[in-house]
Amino acid sequence: MLMPDLVLAAALEFKRYGLMQIQHVRTEPALDPDYETLWRIPPDMNIAPIPPPMRKLRGEGLAILNVRRARNRGRANRREPRSVSG
Repeated sequence: MLMPDLVLAAALEFKRYGLMQIQHVRTEPALDPDYETLWRIPPDMNIAPIPPPMRKLRGEGLAILNVRRARNRGRANRREPRSVSG
């Protein structure tokens, strides 16, 4: 992954995805196109965007992710003690 053209091609795909993809809970894309620190790759570099390599999850990894779903984090059956003011 230290080949410059490959790194730039993957970066172009991340940039494209971040500028085009709008999540269902937001009204703007994940990356701000007007932000002055957005890394820009000149269009005349003759590099085509490529998707990053896909990794397949094994059953063990999928089981870990299912246990640690959002808002759960392994605390699904724990109760916080409540203070009773009287």
